[in-house]
Amino acid sequence: MESLFDKWSLKVPKYHKAFRGPLFEGISQKGGGSEKSRVDLGKHFGSNYELYIYAFFLGLYSNEFVPLGDKDPKDDFGHPIQFWGSKAGKLDRRDLSTIQEYLFISLVAKSNLDLLSLERGEITIDQAVGILMYTMEAYANGGLTLIKEAHEDNSRGFIQPTFFLNLLRKRQNIQ
Repeated sequence: MESLFDKWSLKVPKYHKAFRGPLFEGISQKGGGSEKSRVDLGKHFGSNYELYIYAFFLGLYSNEFVPLGDKDPKDDFGHPIQFWGSKAGKLDRRDLSTIQEYLFISLVAKSNLDLLSLERGEITIDQAVGILMYTMEAYANGGLTLIKEAHEDNSRGFIQPTFFLNLLRKRQNIQ
């Protein structure tokens, strides 16, 4: 039997389609790329999943929970969680398995998943994964909303090399 973590890591998380152009295409490099090409193209994230991870934690730390509605247009970047950062050493990528574990732990802690119900067989592992994905997508969409709003408030913000650090610090009231 697959573990809850293993089953969750097979999923490809979704985000609201409205974020594709301004955020995923605008500030992250699909499929990675060299650092020089990212700088030349004005990209802040080496891959789409790096932006998604940042958005998730920004949403989580800011308590911005914005669930995707059933009728909302959704998109994904076709990369299961288990492969995020799996090409360590290639194109300056690093192994992100520890971050995957942090994501998972955060989801278990912040979701309404009842692990005892899972253990007793009252819910299936697929239902449990659904609860985790719902929580993950809602916090990531909350973070993406905050990034988009911050950019709209300061359209030249993405040019600043510390924009994303400053945004996280501002949301946490860190000086």
